[in-house]
Amino acid sequence: MKKNNDRLSGSSAHYTPELLIKNAAREIGFSLVGITDVHPTSRSNSVFDRWVREGRHGDMHYLPRGAEKRHDPARLLDGAKSVICVAANYYTKRGENLNDRAAESGRGMVAIYAQGRDYHEVMRELLRVLERRLKEFFPRFEAVAVVDTEPISERDLAVKSGIAWLGKNTCVISPEYGSWIFLGELITNLSLKNDEPLQSSCGSCTLCVDACPTGALDEAYIIDARKCISYLTIEKRGEIPDRFHRAIGRNVFGCDECQRVCPFNGSAKAIPLPERKQGTSCFPIIVALSGSTPRFPPTRKRRPLEPVVSCARFTT
Repeated sequence: MKKNNDRLSGSSAHYTPELLIKNAAREIGFSLVGITDVHPTSRSNSVFDRWVREGRHGDMHYLPRGAEKRHDPARLLDGAKSVICVAANYYTKRGENLNDRAAESGRGMVAIYAQGRDYHEVMRELLRVLERRLKEFFPRFEAVAVVDTEPISERDLAVKSGIAWLGKNTCVISPEYGSWIFLGELITNLSLKNDEPLQSSCGSCTLCVDACPTGALDEAYIIDARKCISYLTIEKRGEIPDRFHRAIGRNVFGCDECQRVCPFNGSAKAIPLPERKQGTSCFPIIVALSGSTPRFPPTRKRRPLEPVVSCARFTT
């Protein structure tokens, strides 16, 4: 049997269904691909339910909705048996350099994930391509594509599929790409062999926990969104409490601090999807905080920070 990273060539008769799927996903552009069953772990559901009960989701009142799908993703597709989990690397050295220069020059910093086209669009497009490709291999193939828009336990499925493990900052981490990855899933009616989960390599490391400027990671593997800078600058409705102003500093959209310090991100490959390479520059913080609307370059593709970058709600 050839290795999983072999490219498709010639007849596919000698490939297992799992290998066909993985090779097709990589040819399309996904960095990682794994397979698991459609059932999330009971621990994932119980941890999430407790997190919501304790109010750590803040103003994100949409998160508790659809609990029946979160507990049973098979409700999204009749006859669902397996989940094809994919990940795409989004790290660019250019994005990190932009934020370093922004901090030095007094400009606002934008999380690397938001520097480029909206990842929902990019991942959804690639999943559609993969779905069409797999229908050529498996005539009775049916699937539902999911990109952070359905109430399923994406990180739990990613861990079960062996493409990453859960880090103490609640991001999933892969050995090759660290936590700079977007997740997506195809829930399918195919009955496929499950991959083995990865063992966590975090060990006793607490760099991400210690680096959080607001103490949102006081409990490892659990994030208090109400303290998280990404939540405060993107999701929170209303005024940002005064006690967070200094810690937020020049972060106008998201925060990468807990990821920047992760040893696995220090050696991560900078091979992002071509569709994500056109990063957006950081905007002067004085413009973002003034209430005026910055002029975005004409584009047919939406970028994730456009609706909110002119609505920063704090002062430094």
